[in-house]
Amino acid sequence: MQKQNPTVDQLINLARKNEEIASKLFEIEVEIMNVLNGTDFFEKLLKTVQESFNIDNVWLCLTEKTIKTQLAALFKAPDMPLHRAYICNTVDFLRVTKSCREPILVNSNLSFYKALVPAVIWPEVRSLAVLPLIVDGQLIGSLNFASEDDCRYEPSKDHFFLRQLAVKASICLSSVIAHERVSFLATRDSLTLLKNRREMEESLEKEISRCRRHNYDIAVLFIDCDDFKLVNDTYGHDCGDAYLKYVADNLTDMIRKGDTAFRFAGDEFVIILPNLARPGAEKIAQRIREHLQNTPLRNQDYSIPVHISFGAASSNELRELNSKNLLKEADARLYDMKELKPSKKMLEYLREKTQQPSSQDPVPGKH
Repeated sequence: MQKQNPTVDQLINLARKNEEIASKLFEIEVEIMNVLNGTDFFEKLLKTVQESFNIDNVWLCLTEKTIKTQLAALFKAPDMPLHRAYICNTVDFLRVTKSCREPILVNSNLSFYKALVPAVIWPEVRSLAVLPLIVDGQLIGSLNFASEDDCRYEPSKDHFFLRQLAVKASICLSSVIAHERVSFLATRDSLTLLKNRREMEESLEKEISRCRRHNYDIAVLFIDCDDFKLVNDTYGHDCGDAYLKYVADNLTDMIRKGDTAFRFAGDEFVIILPNLARPGAEKIAQRIREHLQNTPLRNQDYSIPVHISFGAASSNELRELNSKNLLKEADARLYDMKELKPSKKMLEYLREKTQQPSSQDPVPGKH
């Protein structure tokens, strides 16, 4: 049977429908193109798309590799409910999508795509659209739509507008990542990726103001790497850089959730510890120190010991509380500790003294 050509009215209705979709896509682009914060961008994208097209479920699927590379240290994985941002195993994602850079529409054999769908949504899925997100030429994840209607994302449907949406979202996401990267590096030490000294000064002022307002203590740790110069001179600058990164990573891993570590300068680090007095800060510092002593840096074929000194100070100890005095007090205690640490020559001298008592040593029992 010969297929009938569409009537004029049908063509007009189709044109109006396409115009309406194009208008909505333009509105979405306007909404998201000026959002440069990562988490805000994701939330705005998902919310706007869902409301504009009345979609049952909308979520992001980002690969683990993306989180570790493209998005690493720029912003946290989107701070949204798990059914809105889903982290997928990279291998599973590429296997299921076949690394396809075009929208995928499917309403059969859905179990093959289960790896892309959060468990909370899965029971409701009858048809699925997977829109690729491409940044810097790499497939980093997808924008996904699911419906309880098995006909909504039927594979034979035209992909044109879905392709447009995928491209718009990818371009805007690329801008977000570029902006976040610049903003991030402006506040970070480029080697360790810890916040830099300027950020430390601003953060400390804010925390001191907060501790005054809410009447709680704040402590500061000043940390210095004892053997950094020796490591740098002996093993080279690349090893020295690895040494500083190793210390920075361990500081980040071993402090509390609300604490912040900063690279102050050279081989010196500062940690701000809200709601803590000096004894508590010293316990944390001692735990870090012991951990570093017991877990040397592995660099190429070398096992390099890591030793630190620290000084702690807290707000309840100071007559005049300000950031300068708090840092000065912690710094003074740091150098007190360094002065108390005997050098290798002193250790050898003390060892010889214990083996060969001096004739001038007092005789026990005599005064």
